[in-house]
Amino acid sequence: MKASRLFLFLCSLSGVLYNTVEISSPKITRTYKASTGGNSSQSCHIRCSVSDVKQALLSWYNGSDPLLNLTISPLNTRLYLEVDLQDQNSYSCTVSRSGVNQTTHLEKKRICLPCPETSMMPASEGECVTLSTHLQELHNEDVEWVYQDSYLIAKLYGQNDDYYDCDDGRFKDRQQLDFKTGSLTIKNISKIHSGTYEPKITDDSLMNGKCLTYIVNVYDSLPDPVISNDSTRCYSSSKCAVMCSVSETGGTLSWFNGSRVHSSISVSDLKRSNFLRLEVEYQDTNTYRCVVNNSFTNKTTQLNMSELCKDQQKHLHHYFFLLLLLLLLVIPGLICLGYCLKKKRQNDGSRGQHAVTYTAAQGNAGTSGGQQETSGTAAQENGASGEVTPVNNPKETTYLIDQSSSEESLPLNTFCCAKSQ
Repeated sequence: MKASRLFLFLCSLSGVLYNTVEISSPKITRTYKASTGGNSSQSCHIRCSVSDVKQALLSWYNGSDPLLNLTISPLNTRLYLEVDLQDQNSYSCTVSRSGVNQTTHLEKKRICLPCPETSMMPASEGECVTLSTHLQELHNEDVEWVYQDSYLIAKLYGQNDDYYDCDDGRFKDRQQLDFKTGSLTIKNISKIHSGTYEPKITDDSLMNGKCLTYIVNVYDSLPDPVISNDSTRCYSSSKCAVMCSVSETGGTLSWFNGSRVHSSISVSDLKRSNFLRLEVEYQDTNTYRCVVNNSFTNKTTQLNMSELCKDQQKHLHHYFFLLLLLLLLVIPGLICLGYCLKKKRQNDGSRGQHAVTYTAAQGNAGTSGGQQETSGTAAQENGASGEVTPVNNPKETTYLIDQSSSEESLPLNTFCCAKSQ
């Protein structure tokens, strides 16, 4: 009889010990509803869950008052609760079986409030942005990604993933979860995706107590800089003149020679001028590139001298040909003009000598006027044998010039290279 009672006592004790070992403390984590675009920032959705516990009761308590309870089954091991952020009550979750209880108290300040530490994530429109959980590998843990502290946008549980959208459709077909790490990628991001993102993992131990929050700021995408010939500059036989331009944007525009900055203009300068010039020797073998950048990203275009500068070399060849042709036309013209001017001066000098001779002859005629007047008739009769024949006029004497012995001058409208007769 004593032996049977002792056996029953030992069995009951082993059962108590068995139940105590099998019941683990419940876990309290924050969960989120699918994003609907509504405002739920004033409430906190909480989940209490257990693992490897069978035939037990899961309950939420407000102080000592029971609020909700759930009989645990293989398909249902979680019990949810929604509390107001301004609520000062004390909440706890308890799992009990066969009179054995395990309780976890809700730490609302740690679970329900946003992360105090944040990580800035700048991005340009159109890029793919990956938000990491910083985990090497998941082991069947649930991962939820929350947008703007309230809206569930992606969820990974086991090998299944679900994606949720806002009412305006901003996340439609843009999200991708990594099944190994739980990281979230947002494709073709735009300004409307700016905001806060948080990963929530059911196993807090994986995060080592850390809270992750990303603040994503999306900016206008930078344009690619464009390199072209600098047609505003005079061409040089030894240098290639190019110009790098960019549409109006914030940032810095720079020319790089390899890894060294050759020249640069800042944000304030870009508001006045959106281009930057560069002259490079044709024989220069260095690598030049034009870069536009802001505080977090940049765009680069390489200078291809063989393509851009060959047009300038063609222009130089054309200019040299035109200059040579011009010289071939101008130099003979100048020579001919000089010859014509020389001939004209010679002809003008010859006419001047005749004028002096005529004046002298007129003076002689004046001194011997009496003699000529008395013998005027005879002089007229013999005029054919002399060079000058006076005309009877008491006040004015006109002399006829014999042009047979003088050199004939060229008319002014005759081509300057024609010879005189």
